[in-house]
Amino acid sequence: MRNSLYNNRIPLFSFKTSYFLVLLVLSISLMTCSAAENIQENVTIQSVKPTAKDEEMSQGAQEEFFIIESTDINNLTVVNAVPQHSKPNTNELELQDTLLLNWSDFYANLRLEIPDELSLNSELESTEAVERNLYEGFRIQIYSGPSPSIADTVAKLFRTWSIQYIAGYSPETYTFFKAPYYRVHVGDFHDRTRAYSTSQIIKRQFPDAWVVYDRVVPWNVPADSVFIRFQRN
Repeated sequence: MRNSLYNNRIPLFSFKTSYFLVLLVLSISLMTCSAAENIQENVTIQSVKPTAKDEEMSQGAQEEFFIIESTDINNLTVVNAVPQHSKPNTNELELQDTLLLNWSDFYANLRLEIPDELSLNSELESTEAVERNLYEGFRIQIYSGPSPSIADTVAKLFRTWSIQYIAGYSPETYTFFKAPYYRVHVGDFHDRTRAYSTSQIIKRQFPDAWVVYDRVVPWNVPADSVFIRFQRN
């Protein structure tokens, strides 16, 4: 009987002990939670509480901005800070009053010097172009055939005839061989229209006359003021 009672005491004792431990753990946890909340409140209050320096900075910032309240699409209040116009700086005004350099005038008055070698080359090219143009022109062909004797005869006949019937201009004759024929060209012209009008006069005696492109002798070209016409004896 005593052994049975002794055995029943052990579970009862263990239950009380476990219950006591649970209460102890709960009390400790409650104490730690309350201490943590107090520490967090102190930290929050200290961090949020503005200092005197922060208050001065916020006042200065407010003086530099206008606070404008407006509403958005959802009728919610929106605060906008618009900067005020600061006082003009006297140094900036003095700089604005000073005369500044106008770069457009600078580039307009700037003279870029060309090296002598380049300028000489450009002059040579221009003179060569002018000379090339002076030696290019038109002549009138009056004969083209295989016989050199006929070419010489035609050239002599033209010289005799032109002296008698062409007024204002005495065209020169040029006999040469250009394969496969001997050719006789007369006159020197820079203008094709003037060469054509002269060929119409020559056609009266030499019906095969027609204008061809050829090298000319510049000093044999008639002046623009010269009037070339057919004269009757």
